[in-house]
Amino acid sequence: MASWTVTLLVGAAVAVVVTNLAAVTDAELQYGYYDRVGCFGVENRVRTLVRRSFIADVTASAAMLRLAFHDCQVGPGGCDGSIMIEGNGGEMSSGNNFGVKRLDIINSVKADMEKMCPTTVSCADIIAMAGRDAVAFNGGPDIKIPLGRKDAVSSSATEADAKLPPATSSIDRVFNVFGAFGMTHEESVAILGAHTIGVGHCKSIQDRLQSNSPTAPNSLVFRTQLTAACAVNVFNIAVLTNDATQFTFDNQYFKDIQNGRGLFTVDNLLSIDPRTAPIVNTYAANKGAFFAAFQSAYVKLTSRALKGNQGSVRSTCLH
Repeated sequence: MASWTVTLLVGAAVAVVVTNLAAVTDAELQYGYYDRVGCFGVENRVRTLVRRSFIADVTASAAMLRLAFHDCQVGPGGCDGSIMIEGNGGEMSSGNNFGVKRLDIINSVKADMEKMCPTTVSCADIIAMAGRDAVAFNGGPDIKIPLGRKDAVSSSATEADAKLPPATSSIDRVFNVFGAFGMTHEESVAILGAHTIGVGHCKSIQDRLQSNSPTAPNSLVFRTQLTAACAVNVFNIAVLTNDATQFTFDNQYFKDIQNGRGLFTVDNLLSIDPRTAPIVNTYAANKGAFFAAFQSAYVKLTSRALKGNQGSVRSTCLH
């Protein structure tokens, strides 16, 4: 980019979405894919099923969005359902997948899909749809994504260790990770706005709680609050809210990090790095701009996938 002055308007961001949608359609994933193959009503049925789980468990929607991220960022297949393959050495064995949960929701939806259209709806598509529906359920944009992903047959903890960025990531790493999906810097910042729902674990911020840490919160009050909350962290299960409105997909995350209340190291860096701070300011002031950029970013994130004969459709997701 020639300039880091952010002039991202909602209309311009929507135009980016449209351009990107055409690109991924050309790459074999298709809108209305399941109608095209004779399995009608898949998206509505998946939406109904995952929303039931969101209502029953208020933490499930954030879990589904995180699951989509962690599936799509690992392996040459990207969104390929490989995170669902259990066993030693699989992706869920990676420490970077600590706290990933509710895989049972995906497996339950898959069982329903098998009754509806056997060996047709992939685990990878269900994960991508569940993440998308989690955003809309919590007040975020209703994202349209192309479908037709295939499932992988293997899963690697080594891949997850290497490719899932930790909460201590630098801005350069953020740009490298999401740039590989074709995201602009604006989209890379927007995709981290997924932190607007859900919680983080004390395990992920221990580096920030040391008095001499260069990444310690500038606000002594905020640091004291975090330290107190994590004082008793038995089995690394203590959790902290990502932002002040943890059950609403909005732009509060950007407002919080503007004010030095970013939970993770990477959140704090976004607000102070000269390349990203203006983008943070734009999204904090303009929810529509954030939503538009997040939509195009999510389409890009979930469009790296196995297609055609590169994979298969598994009959069950959890192996």
